[in-house]
Amino acid sequence: MDFTQEKESLRKTMRRMRAEVDPTWKLEADAAICARLLSRCEIASVESPIAIYLASPREINLLQLIERLLERGRTIVAPRWNGKTYEMARLNGLDEKDLRQGPMGILEPAEAEIVPPKRIRTWIVPGLAFTHDGKRLGYGGGWYDRLLSATPPDAVKIGVAYPFQIVPSIPCEPTDVVLSDVITCQATYAKSTTLT
Repeated sequence: MDFTQEKESLRKTMRRMRAEVDPTWKLEADAAICARLLSRCEIASVESPIAIYLASPREINLLQLIERLLERGRTIVAPRWNGKTYEMARLNGLDEKDLRQGPMGILEPAEAEIVPPKRIRTWIVPGLAFTHDGKRLGYGGGWYDRLLSATPPDAVKIGVAYPFQIVPSIPCEPTDVVLSDVITCQATYAKSTTLT
């Protein structure tokens, strides 16, 4: 099996496993992950925006985290399609007026206020699979990798995963960005970092 086939096989396996997750367990796991992330994000600099992906239904639901951070006056940004590529745009809330449907069927900020990646020092990064040392199953220079590679060198990039999404190894490309930590509902992997 070549490199591309290996990545696609892992993607298929992870999508199937994620689709088979018990809905009750998922609610509990999502809440636990949000609580763990909130304790990390609370110590981050108030001036620094936090990048969070608005998940599709089978991914980890981070809406509880977003609600709490917005209540505390934090600036949250999420991917927004501009017609050519994805940019990070300010998210003003989670009401219907604050969101729009993106081209991939995932909600996006309705607000067009763009925040450049170099200003974002904390990233919450979803994905299909991760390793203990912060590698993630990427697309080899996909839009997320391009945004993450434009962040400051000391930006904290936290992967979020269910425990079964932590795998022994992932075939990586030079453009894949390694994360600072990976948080599940049960553990934190990779190096522990201080949010800035």
